[in-house]
Amino acid sequence: LFAGWSAATAAAALFLLAAGGMVTSTGSGLAVPDWPLSFGQVMPRMTGGVFYEHGHRMVAGVVALMSLAQAVLSTRPGVPAEARALCRWAAGLIIVQALLGGMTVLLRLPPAVSIAHACLGQTVFCLLLASAICSSSTYLALPRDEKAGRTFILAAVALAAAFLQLVLGALLRHTGALVPLHVLWAFAVLLLASAAAFTAWRRGPAALSGPAWLVALVIPLQLGLGLYAYRVRLDPTMVIDFRDAALWRTAHLVGGALTLASLLTLALRARRLAR
Repeated sequence: LFAGWSAATAAAALFLLAAGGMVTSTGSGLAVPDWPLSFGQVMPRMTGGVFYEHGHRMVAGVVALMSLAQAVLSTRPGVPAEARALCRWAAGLIIVQALLGGMTVLLRLPPAVSIAHACLGQTVFCLLLASAICSSSTYLALPRDEKAGRTFILAAVALAAAFLQLVLGALLRHTGALVPLHVLWAFAVLLLASAAAFTAWRRGPAALSGPAWLVALVIPLQLGLGLYAYRVRLDPTMVIDFRDAALWRTAHLVGGALTLASLLTLALRARRLAR
């Protein structure tokens, strides 16, 4: 029960990231000027930017409740200590995340708070996903294999690089700064992730093949989405519908979350094997 609920909560958190991305991409961050209510109501008219902003709040509330329920379920016998700790950290941080979301509205979108809100959202998603992975029967049944140690190191380094890329992306979305560095660092992430996947295929056990293929699929897709979003942002000759542009930018944000997810899965599995 705990593993299944954890997987569902992680999936809901990914959808929440997409909902939040649409708020930023459509410029709807101040469509609702108050918090925690919306125009003093629990359910305002869902029109225009209110649909994205209040819809995001509704999804966030569902994910928060699911995360708190997950923390309660973690008290059941048989839940691995590692998964229990991860989901409790997620439950605590999701409350902080809600407060940061309120501050972005009440303080009228200060860049520092908005960037912290974006990065913490991805962190909570990773914690929820890690809890789901560490409680799964597939993960718990992995046999010991010391050959996975090198893959773990490379995957962990690539994961750290991908998170730094996430921070650079949040800076770009909310301030427009560091565009060249964000583009260049994307290729550094590509090289590190490729090294981790290649090592998993060449020297790692068979249990790492699936996560390695996931990395190999997600990273080029995310790079392509990023290059397209970069072109849409800077090429004045490209004419694209406003909503389509918002969808592309949000797809790139979700691709970043999937990049973290794929590298996290590979790193956790390799660490379990090399224990």
